Amino acid sequence: GFQKSCTDEQLDLLADQEQLRRTYGAYEVAPPSSSVTSTILSILKFAASEPRSAHRIFADADKMAKKYKVPEKRLWYVKVRAFSESGQWPVLRNFADSRSKPPIGMKPFALAAIKGGQSEVEIMHYINRMQGQADGEDRYDLFCEAGLWKRALEEAVKLGDGRRIAHVRSVCNSPDIQRLCDKYIIG
Repeated sequence: GFQKSCTDEQLDLLADQEQLRRTYGAYEVAPPSSSVTSTILSILKFAASEPRSAHRIFADADKMAKKYKVPEKRLWYVKVRAFSESGQWPVLRNFADSRSKPPIGMKPFALAAIKGGQSEVEIMHYINRMQGQADGEDRYDLFCEAGLWKRALEEAVKLGDGRRIAHVRSVCNSPDIQRLCDKYIIG
């Protein structure tokens, strides 16, 4: 029973991949023998090269996720990765804004923007939505990751964390911010 259903599902996936390659006339939309997750990733990344068909391509990715019962959180992570790795920044932003509380939170969006070399404005768009009590430490980590030292210091002060203030002082290259750190450490 179990092996048969796994084999059937794999054959279904191969057929679906072939269908996508025929539909879009492109191998890279769904390379054969990849997993369901990597197929969805490929489909979503492919949309970057076909912006006029993006809506239909995204619908195909969602259809596949539904057919193969991909958990919602995993699908969200895959979409964040696909949109950021393929430079679809406006699509990523719209996706983040599609729910008041995304099931994976805002941190993966902020990290993607940081790793993708996006502007401070874009990075802050995501971090500013992390307003919960529990988000302070994540906000601090993201500010450090982005090299936004003044904001990292402000967050460390809000958290009342001398260790974090000292960390900002030791890693930032700004004498002004270092002086501020000294004030908080001594103060």
